[in-house]
Amino acid sequence: MSRGWGGQGQAAAYAATCARLCAGAHPALLSALRPLTGRRVLDVGAGDGRLARVLRGAGAHVVAVDPDPEMAGLTVGLPDLPFEDGAFDLVVAAFVVNHLDDPRAGVAELARVTAPGGRVLATIWPSGANAQSRMWQRVLDAVGVVPAPGVRLPEHLDFPRTVQGLQDLLADAGLDADAHPITWTHRGPVDELWDGAAAGIGGIGATVAAQPVEVRERLRAAYEQEVRALVVDDELCFTTEAVLGVGVAPGRMRE
Repeated sequence: MSRGWGGQGQAAAYAATCARLCAGAHPALLSALRPLTGRRVLDVGAGDGRLARVLRGAGAHVVAVDPDPEMAGLTVGLPDLPFEDGAFDLVVAAFVVNHLDDPRAGVAELARVTAPGGRVLATIWPSGANAQSRMWQRVLDAVGVVPAPGVRLPEHLDFPRTVQGLQDLLADAGLDADAHPITWTHRGPVDELWDGAAAGIGGIGATVAAQPVEVRERLRAAYEQEVRALVVDDELCFTTEAVLGVGVAPGRMRE
């Protein structure tokens, strides 16, 4: 099973905040997925469906699934997909496997439903600091708040959140795998990161949600001060990085 965003209205908040950030990876995904015309594509963890809409616009036949009933698509999740072996030419899991309780079982399921010669594409957020995480650390430090402990998987189930870690995860599922970093510049409303955190999205969201009202107000004030370093022309603007992995299933793709 996966940990989604369907509780207490989080799906709508995710679509308005984090999903916009994740959409920055779409150009790299589309480049790696082409040609798309006429291809059978499965979008796993489709969220609000914005990637599925882009894929359909490029000529693909898309099935979108998500474990959260508030999100778009069929309400199913990894590692139990209701599809036959080899049902899809292309399978996409954008920022999904890092939320799975059993990433290896989940990727094995992605590989199972991929046709011979087809491709599995996955993106993850790498471990380590980035512009937004450093900003959040300054916010927490300013108020004296300790981050909530993250939910860690048992060692035998987890994988390194790195280029090599994602490549190995795909290879362990029997795919001819490669992975590389991708970067893009994200722009959005100045309050976007705060709105996501205030809705309980991600690790910082868990930290904010755990605070009493007075502390949350102080965190908001600290955010308004610290976020200025990421504002250009009255917009949130920062460069972010993810990892894109591509795994090719054994065999020859249908014509």
